[in-house]
Amino acid sequence: MSEATLIQEASRVLEARLPAGWRQRLKALDSSRADGPDAILEVVGPDGSKARLAVEAKARLVPRAVADIKAQLDRYSSTPGLVVATFLTPSTRERLRAASLNYLDLTGNLRLVLSQPGLYVETQGAAEDPSPADEPGRSLRGPKAGRIARALCDFPPPLPISNLAVKAKVDISYASRVVEWLAREALLERRPWGPVQTIDRAALIRRWAQDYAVLTSNDSRTYLDPRGLDNLLRRLAQGAIRGRYALTGSLAANRLAPVAPARLAMLYVDDPGSAASALKLRPTEAGTNVMLLVPFDDVVFERTWKDRGLVLVAPSQAAVDLLTSPGRAPSEGEAVLNALARKSARPS
Repeated sequence: MSEATLIQEASRVLEARLPAGWRQRLKALDSSRADGPDAILEVVGPDGSKARLAVEAKARLVPRAVADIKAQLDRYSSTPGLVVATFLTPSTRERLRAASLNYLDLTGNLRLVLSQPGLYVETQGAAEDPSPADEPGRSLRGPKAGRIARALCDFPPPLPISNLAVKAKVDISYASRVVEWLAREALLERRPWGPVQTIDRAALIRRWAQDYAVLTSNDSRTYLDPRGLDNLLRRLAQGAIRGRYALTGSLAANRLAPVAPARLAMLYVDDPGSAASALKLRPTEAGTNVMLLVPFDDVVFERTWKDRGLVLVAPSQAAVDLLTSPGRAPSEGEAVLNALARKSARPS
């Protein structure tokens, strides 16, 4: 799509979303100019008062580029500018909001805030790109991507791509593609052809949570322990399960960043049938207090740790599981992320 067409379509989208009585004119400027905005947006209020915004048009925009766009628009005007694009990902929109920039994409994602005349419009469009680029490694969906996310969160940088590939048990080319995409998403920093230098673990886990859900990415089964969670934990500590297991969810959060008493036990197991039998659990659809998960990948059993005889998943796994669980679990996930940021959620 040409820049002129993008601006024309953006004007149509904006016009349909302005409140009654408001008018707008989005006019493209001379594309041969290298020292000015791509367009000017004029917004007119019901009383005739006007605001003019500098506009930057991008077919595609990644979070890493937002800082440069901000600096560029600030050179044109002291009024917060407007960024238009064919599609803006949730992470890109979050960066634009943090930079106090207005934005609009052709799917209807819009944020327009004016002080004079006073206007606040925010609408939701598509959450996923309706016309994604044919580029592999642009999500964290699936076991291989999950192993990369876990390795980036669990091992300290600097982290050469070859080492990352070995730790995540993926091929180097795949690891390189995912890292390059994560760098564009401003979730990590990597020097050209060099190792990963810095990682925003909390942001990376939140981005992983967009492509992963603990109850659907894993095979989940619901049970009841009639004697309660204390009984379950006692039996686990006594070695009732012969095979592998790892506690996640609220019980893991309580040992990393306590928020509230756990009401549901979630644990990964290899064989839910034998685990349920060993723990004396009853299958149920109502009154569930135990959930057994057959994992999406064996990575959930890697880098586990022990506390009072119990095996728990790595903090990074607990965080993404909590962020994608129902009820109050996402707030517990945020507490774990905060603890990770303070490096207090790294069990010894």
